[in-house]
Amino acid sequence: MIRLIGICGIDGSGKTTQVELLEKYLEKKGFRVKRVWFRWNAFLSYPFLALCRLLGYTKWKTVSRSKLKYAERRFYMNKALAILWPWLSVTDALINSILKVKLWERCGYTILCDRYILDILVDLICETKDYELPKRLVSKLFLSLVPKNSKLIIIDVDERTAYARKNDIPHISYLRERRKLYLNLAEMFGIPVINGERERKEVYQDILEILKRSKLLI
Repeated sequence: MIRLIGICGIDGSGKTTQVELLEKYLEKKGFRVKRVWFRWNAFLSYPFLALCRLLGYTKWKTVSRSKLKYAERRFYMNKALAILWPWLSVTDALINSILKVKLWERCGYTILCDRYILDILVDLICETKDYELPKRLVSKLFLSLVPKNSKLIIIDVDERTAYARKNDIPHISYLRERRKLYLNLAEMFGIPVINGERERKEVYQDILEILKRSKLLI
């Protein structure tokens, strides 16, 4: 039985749409499905984040197109913070995983994640500028949180397409950097990448085909 499907990718790649389609499909097949938004939740890291804000390593900025605010974390400016932050994040991810994945999994649910561990890793690399992070022990701990019989899939779109789809993205270079990181992680960990530039039904069919080839769906 499939335990978890994680749909990952840059903002505006169409993750939420595909998760919604998969939810309907699985429910029709008789699966008990729990849909989860899994990117990051602060638990033990709250004091660290408060300190970083006081020290000026976190800045609240406004997206010019939508006037929405977002937190820009510049932990790469301090080596100690850049080392500590991934370890605090993996601890928070463990707690988040227990609450949002493990408990539902124990109850017999298949978990559909809109964003997952890969998305957290991409954010961490951008916030620390540690491009060797995927090779480090902390990344192995992140990946160990993924249950067996799970499948991670990346939806890839051009950053210009994604930027046009959403008005809450800070700037196009924000997407460009992250897209490159997703593709690097896909190559490093053997994660399938789907072209999200096409019609949503075509993307959906590709996802189903990947799941069926993995013998996770009948």
